[in-house]
Amino acid sequence: MSTTQKPYHFLIRRVHSLLGLVPIGLFLMFHMFLNLTALGGGELYDKVISTMQDFPAIFIIELVVIFIPIAIHAIYGTWVVYTGQSNVLRYKYARNWFYIIQRISGLYTVFFIVIHVYLMRIGGEANFARLSEFLNQPLGLVFYTFGVLFAIFHFVNGLWAFAITWGITVGPHSQKILMYALTAVFILISAIGLADISAFLK
Repeated sequence: MSTTQKPYHFLIRRVHSLLGLVPIGLFLMFHMFLNLTALGGGELYDKVISTMQDFPAIFIIELVVIFIPIAIHAIYGTWVVYTGQSNVLRYKYARNWFYIIQRISGLYTVFFIVIHVYLMRIGGEANFARLSEFLNQPLGLVFYTFGVLFAIFHFVNGLWAFAITWGITVGPHSQKILMYALTAVFILISAIGLADISAFLK
């Protein structure tokens, strides 16, 4: 890589890392907690979703805050997967496995988001009954369970890389403490995500 490319590549990686936290990561958390309303039944969930969809300029907000950042993050992430090299078979350290799972989870999450958006926004009306019908099919349940867990893993593991990229955790000790903290975060958010899914099951 030439010296003229290095600053540009460094900036892209910073932007990619930042987008994973804001707004994508924040939206993921919001989405997880929002879906907890489904535990109150289909009527409550549909009312909340309808209220959000009736919000003025919601399409513009979603486009700027959600879809464009996700597209940028996904496109660059796919390029990273394509050009990256994993040494997991040579050096079987935990972080090497996290490296490759991060790439797999990223690709799966992109596919999951496309199907989810089609199901809830393009292919029909977004409501409790439609999502419940999909999740009560075995393949639909497996697809969504992996999608939710992979999305959460990708976000949480991305936070670990974000802290290093932005110079927040610069030594092994601080990185180890953050790893323990993020493990707890992953378990907590996964429990919320699985509770979301369970609310749609008959």
